[in-house]
Amino acid sequence: MEGVQVLTMKKLSVLGVGSAGCRITGLLKTLPGAEHLRLMGFDCDAEALKNSGLAPDDLLLAGEKWRQGRGCGGRENEGKTAAAAERESLKRLLADTSLLLVISGLGRGFGSGAMSVIQSVTAGMKLPTVFLLNTPFVFEGASRRNLAARTISRDLLPLADAVVTIPLDLLFCTLDPATSHEEAFALADRVMAEAALALTVTLCSGSRLAADFDTVSVLLCRKHAICGIGYSCVDASDPEKNRKIAEQLLDSPLLGGSTKLRQADAVLLMLNGGETLSLGDTREVFENVQKFLAPETEILTGAGADSAWGKEMRLAALTVKFDQAAENAALPEGSATPLRRGRKKHAGAEDEIQPELFPENATELGIMENTPPVIVDGVNLDVPTFMRNNDPSGGRR
Repeated sequence: MEGVQVLTMKKLSVLGVGSAGCRITGLLKTLPGAEHLRLMGFDCDAEALKNSGLAPDDLLLAGEKWRQGRGCGGRENEGKTAAAAERESLKRLLADTSLLLVISGLGRGFGSGAMSVIQSVTAGMKLPTVFLLNTPFVFEGASRRNLAARTISRDLLPLADAVVTIPLDLLFCTLDPATSHEEAFALADRVMAEAALALTVTLCSGSRLAADFDTVSVLLCRKHAICGIGYSCVDASDPEKNRKIAEQLLDSPLLGGSTKLRQADAVLLMLNGGETLSLGDTREVFENVQKFLAPETEILTGAGADSAWGKEMRLAALTVKFDQAAENAALPEGSATPLRRGRKKHAGAEDEIQPELFPENATELGIMENTPPVIVDGVNLDVPTFMRNNDPSGGRR
């Protein structure tokens, strides 16, 4: 067993990215059981980092020299540029991590722009990474939703170990329409934080029933999936705890109710409790949840007992519905890069997907697209010479 590294909570880190990710990660810090996690924040907005409540030494301000602590105004390219400037700093921040959970909201500038940079850095470090992301409401508009879809399809799915995407529209499945904005978003943040904690505990080797990282990765790697996430908590001394915890799970605002649970292709169930958690409790809780699942649903379970959970018993569920139609369908023109099969990551691995070098629908102007053109003798100099000459070699001979 020499050289085999056992994953513990002390080697597992959570990185909140963008204002939403930092806010959720800061909330995670307040939860019992998260004391041994390293919680970090990454953003170009200094105010969002400060308000997260995370330790100053665990914060990384992106692009400070030219952004000067300001946000990127929802501009993806600004977010990507700011994140790319901190590649070496990000490597140092993640140096002692054995497994990383990235939390972010997509559809805005830094959260979306930084994803490809983080994926590249963690891949280069051979650092196993799970991305836990939420996508915008329908009413936020097509541009934000398209940006989120592009980020997932272009920057993450081709190479990421595991991508969990939670649509915020799931809030409409269980919440009263009269619920205030503040309360709705607070509930969503709380569920994301609770589920993130449950996921980190389950992926660690301390659980007796552990759905390890490889199991989760095989389920989600390079597959387009719409996920739901739910959480419930009961007093371990309640004689009806095993029934109540399963029923309360259905009311979680980001799970989507019993209908979404039954429609799931796969469900990851994560149960944690104090030292009094018994094998009988575990069996009864999981059997109670399975009553709401379709017979063909693939079920992955994780359970663990630790004194840190005290008198509470907590149940989290991650539902996975594979969106084959979205995976195969072409996105709107100009919205994403076509994909093709590429080289293998390692022997025996699935073929990875990588972007075409010069896709037909790629814009020629790139980051210059929304700037005044530089025209000389009728030639737009913002368009690279090799593109104007239709030279696939990029001008190299």
